[in-house]
Amino acid sequence: MAEWISENHKLLEYISIPFVSGFIGWFTNMVALKMTFYPLKFWGIPPYLGWQGIIPRKAYKMAGRATDMITQRLIRVEEIFERVEPRQMAREMSPPVRQLSEELVEDVGKAANAQMWTMVPAAMKDGITKRVNEEIEPMIEEVVMESKRNILQIFDLKHLVIKNLTGENVKNLNEMFQRCGAKEFRFIELSGFYFGFLFGIVQALIWAVYAQSWTLPVVGVIVGYATNWLALKMIFRPLYEKTYFGFIKYQGLFLRRQKEVSAEYAYLVANKILTPKNILDSIIYGKTADQIFSMIQRHILTGLSRIEGFARPVVEIMVGSDEYERIRHYIVEKLTSVVPKSVARVEKYMGEAMDLENTMRERMQKLPPDEFEALLRTAFQEDEWILILVGAVLGALVGLGQALAFG
Repeated sequence: MAEWISENHKLLEYISIPFVSGFIGWFTNMVALKMTFYPLKFWGIPPYLGWQGIIPRKAYKMAGRATDMITQRLIRVEEIFERVEPRQMAREMSPPVRQLSEELVEDVGKAANAQMWTMVPAAMKDGITKRVNEEIEPMIEEVVMESKRNILQIFDLKHLVIKNLTGENVKNLNEMFQRCGAKEFRFIELSGFYFGFLFGIVQALIWAVYAQSWTLPVVGVIVGYATNWLALKMIFRPLYEKTYFGFIKYQGLFLRRQKEVSAEYAYLVANKILTPKNILDSIIYGKTADQIFSMIQRHILTGLSRIEGFARPVVEIMVGSDEYERIRHYIVEKLTSVVPKSVARVEKYMGEAMDLENTMRERMQKLPPDEFEALLRTAFQEDEWILILVGAVLGALVGLGQALAFG
């Protein structure tokens, strides 16, 4: 075997060149893709010696572009909130709040004046809780109605999107690009091998005629550069379907999948970013917590003012800002976690009423190709040259190793 290899080493060199060239194409494309997404945080010596994935590094800008896409082309905030019925929301939210009312009354009373609250008769505490329960449903209905009337003033959609795509949540941004462009990223990897192999055949022919070692790293540069460039071009161009040679129809790979990608994107936005829970946390729960606190405090003051022996100055109890924030946070926390089954019904209704996923999917499927392209192209556009350059450098290194081996 060793003797055969020795006798046919030139033939093996020629045969190996296309495969090595294919490996260069695959390897450089694979590394370029990894560098697009990882690492999530800067790795190395700041600020310049090291690397952070292109998407995590540009997270705020890309999240801003995602917001523009969502708000300018897919949904209007007023429209989706108009679909929510205040009375139905109140019916869904009231049961969990009533379950908490006794605890909340006790907590607010202690926070206001713990010593005085211990002197309040149990019957009066029960009476306060009962009156609070009677007001809960109409109060929540009013909160929802007021929120709808002033939705553009109180709901910052851009802030909510950016918050859920950046910082500790940048993994959501990565996931959005990776899932929407999964087939395209796979194509980039595999096309590196195919294109590289074809370049390698040409390189083998050149090597047979002109066996100079310097040609190997040079061709490595060309393969590393060209495979990345060709793959990106084939994903996004042409924008519209074109016919070549009278019978071959072709359109950018990503653009051909507009319906499929639209469904994936709409699902991710509706279930990872603009979820009913995130929206409720942002508006309704917080505002409801304010109103619940004010209502409970009002009933406590009213009740205490009727008890003989309490002087007027003592009755005018106050809660400091720090303690108020603690109770407010406590109320929101209770609403969202202590009674998950009840809250799940609230969020289910909210999700069904807004119908975000279907709305976004239908409208995204109707976008013109140049606007739809931006959904994935932003992952590459600004630093596309870096990825192509990385491919060229890695190709040169592999080609150099090949030259040393053949030399």
